[in-house]
Amino acid sequence: MSAASPAYGRRERWAWGMLLLLALLLRVWDLGSRAFHHDESIHGWFTHQLAFQGTYVYDPVYHGPVQYYMVAAAFRLLGDSDFSARLPAALGGVGLVAMAMLLRARFGRRAAFASGVLLAISPNLLYYTRFCREDVWSLLGTFGLFLWLDRWWATRRVADLALAAVWGAVAFASKENFYVLGALMAPAVLAAVWEPGRGFPLVPKLRALLDLLERHGAAIAGAILLFFTLSEVAYTLFLVHPESGNPVFQAISYWWGQHKVERVGGPKTYYLPRILQYEFAIVLPALVWIGLRFRRFSAAERFVSALAVSSVAMYAWLGEKTPWLLVHQVLPFVPLAGAAWAALSASRKRALAVAAPAFAATLVSALSLSFWNPLLSPAHPRAESVVFTQTSPEVMPVVAEILRAGGSGEDPAAAVSGEAVWPLSWYLRGLPVLWALPSAGTRPPVVVVDEGKVEEAQRLLGGGYAVETIPLRSWWLPEVSLSPLRPNARELLVYLFTRRPWSPVGAQNVVVLRRPDGGRPSR
Repeated sequence: MSAASPAYGRRERWAWGMLLLLALLLRVWDLGSRAFHHDESIHGWFTHQLAFQGTYVYDPVYHGPVQYYMVAAAFRLLGDSDFSARLPAALGGVGLVAMAMLLRARFGRRAAFASGVLLAISPNLLYYTRFCREDVWSLLGTFGLFLWLDRWWATRRVADLALAAVWGAVAFASKENFYVLGALMAPAVLAAVWEPGRGFPLVPKLRALLDLLERHGAAIAGAILLFFTLSEVAYTLFLVHPESGNPVFQAISYWWGQHKVERVGGPKTYYLPRILQYEFAIVLPALVWIGLRFRRFSAAERFVSALAVSSVAMYAWLGEKTPWLLVHQVLPFVPLAGAAWAALSASRKRALAVAAPAFAATLVSALSLSFWNPLLSPAHPRAESVVFTQTSPEVMPVVAEILRAGGSGEDPAAAVSGEAVWPLSWYLRGLPVLWALPSAGTRPPVVVVDEGKVEEAQRLLGGGYAVETIPLRSWWLPEVSLSPLRPNARELLVYLFTRRPWSPVGAQNVVVLRRPDGGRPSR
């Protein structure tokens, strides 16, 4: 790798500018319209507490502090809303695309730009950078860590090593899968050390390592100190909570426990069909590129290859199976996929025959997932397999009705009990709401309860309330079986082209009780 990237030409600058503009438009367009996911509502609520009351304590259940700081800054600047809560993640997604420019020095202009396009239109990366979740910060931190380490390896500039430490701290303070990344270093480093025809020349490598430490030991020690200082400041809320200063044991013990009990379990093949459905333009070309050129790869390219393949194996083994973990498996494949597409596009005929249809299909999948079919409800005829569970759109008219009712003083705007507490705690923040069944004689205009509590609620309210059952959260668990075959060829084709699921969309229902004089939301 050369110490400096080749200079940008005018056409290349325009191409990157247009790509970043596309990435921005895809991430901010209609950003606040979809109802908050259960997790988003919790993240939004905790961030609201941080932004306006200054309270935050690290809890591994809700991941690291970086997301909360970023969203709190947006709340202070723009006010608290669904849009402002998701905006930092959206801008982080644009930043991820911009980082691909740093691939130019190692992989070349075409590969770097192809990688940027893949990051911009990857269906899962687009969808989960339009989410108030911590994953984008983990991705940025991981990508930045390796990109600036690679730059430092070429330049030996202390500034590059310092930036690697900063991005490493971002990854560490964003999400606990940083520890998974640590475990994946073993196969990645072994692949980097291995040399075609020579195997593992450990003695020369150890000598080179000792020489590196001798020459740059002070800079490396400084970078490690910077990493730990930034991490400590982040986890302790700028030293307000020193008890959170050593999160490692707390984080590993909690998430290892979740792995063992398989809180959100699934088969080891959970991710594979979703990768093939959505991320074929990244993973398949990268695998072909690895198969064709691995023996000619540089040490850094072998490192990335092993990291990519072993990440898929690791997440298949881990007990927690959730679709947002797809993005952490996809990211290491991106530079290799960019190199593969760049090589293919060297021939205009091959590009038109293969690359153009693949990118078009990827873009259509991305638009379908983020814009056309992001909602889930038994009343909605379409479903995406990576929309794990989602607040049903039927909830938002109820929210609007309660917001109109308002309430004041001792007169509550609503009573909410049971599963609907999230996401309604977020949407009804600042309103006088009873977060329990109402006491006898209290008659809020709207009451939301679990299905099994309707009779008790009616008794406490004194009766007379209109009753409506609505889905609170909806999900699609694709039914797969061999006898009878599900999905059969027809069902699968119908789903792929229309997103009409071959098995029912499930839902967790709640009951809305409305006082007779409270009125119903206008339609």
